[in-house]
Amino acid sequence: MWISEELYSRILQVMPIPCVDLLVVGDADKVLLLLRKNEPAADQWWFPGGRVLLGEERREAAKRKLKEECGLLSTQFEEIGTFDIVFNDAPKPRIHSITTLFKLKIEPESNIRLDHQSYEACWLTPQEWLGRDLHPFVRSSLSALVAGGDSRQSG
Repeated sequence: MWISEELYSRILQVMPIPCVDLLVVGDADKVLLLLRKNEPAADQWWFPGGRVLLGEERREAAKRKLKEECGLLSTQFEEIGTFDIVFNDAPKPRIHSITTLFKLKIEPESNIRLDHQSYEACWLTPQEWLGRDLHPFVRSSLSALVAGGDSRQSG
């Protein structure tokens, strides 16, 4: 369901937005991140993902976002946890999302087709990503993947 920019702006002022983020793991345990065009987190490396639509279950939203943003398919989505992320530095009003992080594997021969929301896609090992400037949520999720532990943290 499409929401007008005006309505979405009003919604952001009064409530959090339900989202999904996708920790996509490919060949050689490399992780896919996208360089975002849109706020929040414009010009930052981030997981594929986005808003959950009315009446849509989070796992279905994860499948939809993977296909829309990357042109990829997967049938195995492991729910890692649900997290609050508050973007206090967004150019518009503060944005609060409640996101469920899913981990999934992609076949090595999968070709990425980006939608209009990202500049580029990149596969790096979690250790290589951790050497870059990343949002705390992305960093802590990748750190937990490296540690093999629970990625629960505050965003």
